[in-house]
Amino acid sequence: MPWRLSDDVDAFADGAWDLLAAAPAEHTVALTIVVSLRAGRWWSDSPALFGWYLDGAQVRGAVCMTPPFEMLLAVVPAEALAELVAALRAADVALPGVNGDVTTVERFADAWLEGTALRAHTVFEQRLYALGELRPPPQPPPGRARTAADADLDLAARWLRAFQKEAGVPATDVERLARASIDDRRLWLWEDEGGTAVALAGRTVPAAGMSRVAPVYTPPASRRRGYGTAVTAACTADALDQGADHVVLFTDLANPTSNAIYQRIGYRPLSDRRVVRFEPS
Repeated sequence: MPWRLSDDVDAFADGAWDLLAAAPAEHTVALTIVVSLRAGRWWSDSPALFGWYLDGAQVRGAVCMTPPFEMLLAVVPAEALAELVAALRAADVALPGVNGDVTTVERFADAWLEGTALRAHTVFEQRLYALGELRPPPQPPPGRARTAADADLDLAARWLRAFQKEAGVPATDVERLARASIDDRRLWLWEDEGGTAVALAGRTVPAAGMSRVAPVYTPPASRRRGYGTAVTAACTADALDQGADHVVLFTDLANPTSNAIYQRIGYRPLSDRRVVRFEPS
């Protein structure tokens, strides 16, 4: 079959990196996965799964799955979708769900569910934004942004855990994530005028000139005061200072507030994504 499946991230990168890096903003998640796993940063102890589609000698498709997350349909040509389903079934892959652009997800879900007793349940409708020109808030809230330090580890882990719970995303090792983000100086906090941390924003490891702001979290008691916007702007500015050519972020389309906020500081809509999980009908 022209789809090659492997649990080897290096083999996947050798095959699919150029395809993904040709559009780094659109393929932010896949690129981040490759860079993170090659650096030894895994999301779970379960093996990952990668696939790339060969059209002759040219790689024209790429998918990946890093448990506990759904399979990312990064690039799936329409004419290669049926072969992808066949390859996954032949390999007896247990597929919890898929993530990708809306059209690809719909087509894949229809093909995957055919002849089964499963249904596709949409869990997220997301919009990918790419930074145009950063416009920090003209009147930021009182306080300042700073990078998180070792002393902030417990706070960061607690907020990351709260973010995962509120967002409804699979739980991962937040302490390991917080530790790596602090060590790399990729985690930012906003302090109020009294020096109390009131919001958090992180960014992913750079990949192909791209960095993604994620996550952004403000505890409920501190919301609607501009802290999330201010810390996002600071984290974005740092990504640019560190050499990023593209800065992106995802929003939940069910949250109109966040979609409006990020546009005000210079982010522009790029594409819409959908995450579905497969479950008994």
